[in-house]
This record gives sequence, C-alpha cells and structure tokens, in this order.
Amino acid sequence: MKAIRRFVKVKNHQVNITLPEDFNEEEVEVIILLTSKEYQIPQSQIDKIRERTENYIKNPSIGIEFDDNTISDEDKKLLDIRANQPQDEFISAEESINRLKKKNGT
Repeated sequence: MKAIRRFVKVKNHQVNITLPEDFNEEEVEVIILLTSKEYQIPQSQIDKIRERTENYIKNPSIGIEFDDNTISDEDKKLLDIRANQPQDEFISAEESINRLKKKNGT
C-alpha cells in the first residue's frame, strides 16, 4: 500500500492536497485526522512520569521546589490526573513547541 502523509491548513472548510507527479492512481481514500491526536508521548516517558508520581505520592518530601515554594496540593492533583490520562490525549514535546511558536508568531 502506498501512503502519503501531509499536514495541510484548512481554509474555508476545505483542504487542498497536491499529489506527487508519480502518483497515478485514479481513486484514493482520504482520512481526516486532527493533528492534536496525531502525536503521542512514547510509552517509556508515560511510564516514567507515572512511576515518579507514585513515588511522590508515597513520599511528598521528594517534590521539586520552585522559587522556594513546594508544589501546591492543586498542582499535585493536576499532575496525577495528567499522568493517568489516556495516551491518545497526549501530544509530543515537539508538537507542544510548534503550537507555542504558532500562538506567539515565532
């Protein structure tokens, strides 16, 4: 099976895909996916975060300090929630940086 992957901008609820010169098929299947669902954090990183979260819950004194303040209970809960989210909701660090660049116009 020959597959072509492209990231394209949606304009006026339409996408335009230019195929390579050597692509001579008469019919293709098009699947539209949101780019935010395209990326996943590697399982090894997810496992490491979950392990660190479990260790932190067992021993909160290992928490990292930021500006002489420990992580708040609210932040601890958020970290735990995020560590247990389904994998398909994660994006890569690269995608996160790309979104920040786009948001900030850089």
